[in-house]
Amino acid sequence: MSPQDTAPSHADLRHALIEELTAYAPARHMHLMRHWPGGRMSLVHLNVLFVLSEEGPLPMNGLAELLDVSQASATGIVDRMEQRGLVTRERDPYDRRVVRVVLTPQGEGLTAGIAAERRDKLARLLDTLPEEDASALLRGLRAMRRAREALFEEHATMSIADSETPR
Repeated sequence: MSPQDTAPSHADLRHALIEELTAYAPARHMHLMRHWPGGRMSLVHLNVLFVLSEEGPLPMNGLAELLDVSQASATGIVDRMEQRGLVTRERDPYDRRVVRVVLTPQGEGLTAGIAAERRDKLARLLDTLPEEDASALLRGLRAMRRAREALFEEHATMSIADSETPR
């Protein structure tokens, strides 16, 4: 019997998939961050851009919490980003004590540009795949999405149940 006649075990498949999914090495591409508009872009600043792009304007304490940093650290990060024109601070119209961090048009443009560049690079990469491989990849990615959504749903259900349990 040849090795091709025996199907790999689930553990072997899992290991091979993890190896493939983690083979991308972002550190090799970090040099690209040195050439963005306005100069070098840190991962922290990128994280802030994408958090604000996803969540919308946030109070400083909310941004600090999402970044898992102190409010003082968040203030310093926002100061540097504000100097570069990527974010601005605005007073909440209903509670003047609250300062919200907001993406500027330049910050929005940068996040949109990053997303567009990512899609373009993915399109070029996918264009090199034979149709059969592209179809198999699509099936696999859809299966991953379903599994991820089921896992998140299970986690959310467990979290709700845990919060309702009397202590």
